[in-house]
Amino acid sequence: MQKNSNLTFWLLILGLVLFAAYSVYHRSQVLDGVPANTNKVGANASSISQLAPEIVLQDLQGKTVKLSDYRGKVVVLNFWASWCPPCKAEMPDLDQIAAELSVDQFGILLAVNMTEGSRETESKARAYIEDNRFSMRVLLDEDGNAADAYSITSIPTTFIIDQEGRIKNYIVGSTSKETLRALINQLR
Repeated sequence: MQKNSNLTFWLLILGLVLFAAYSVYHRSQVLDGVPANTNKVGANASSISQLAPEIVLQDLQGKTVKLSDYRGKVVVLNFWASWCPPCKAEMPDLDQIAAELSVDQFGILLAVNMTEGSRETESKARAYIEDNRFSMRVLLDEDGNAADAYSITSIPTTFIIDQEGRIKNYIVGSTSKETLRALINQLR
C-alpha cells in the first residue's frame, strides 16, 4: 500500500512540474512575440459569436480583398478546391446564393480556394470557375494562412459571419442554397 502511495505522489509531482514547465514556455513564447493561437477559430461550437479572424487574399482578378472590408454585411465564407467532389456539388448553389446576396447588397459570398500550389493551383481554380460560368468572388489562399486562421481540416467548410464580423454558424461538408438562405435570413 505504501508503494502505491509513493508512486502516485511522484506521478503527481511529475505532472505538476511538466505543467509548470509548459506554462513558462508558453508565456515566454507570447512575450517573445510569438503569438498564441488566439486569432484562430474552427468549425466548432466554441467559435460561435467569436470575432472572425481577418484574412487578406487576392481574388482571381488580382485585387486584394480583406474580410473586414465587408463589415456591415453578412459574409458567407466558403473554403473549397476544384478537386473536391462535395465542393463541386455545392458550387451551383453557392453561386446562386452569391447572386442573391448581391441583389440587395445585404451580404457577399467569398469562396476561398485552397490554392496550395500542387494539387490545387490558381489555373485549375480559374478554369473550374470559368468553365462553369460561376460569378461568385473567388479568393486564392496560396500560403494557407486563411485556412490556418479558420482551422480548416476538411473541405468544403462554410462560415456564416454577421454584420458585426462575428461567426454565427458553420457547416462542415457540402451545403445547399436552402440551408444557406435559412441561416442568412436569421441575420436579416
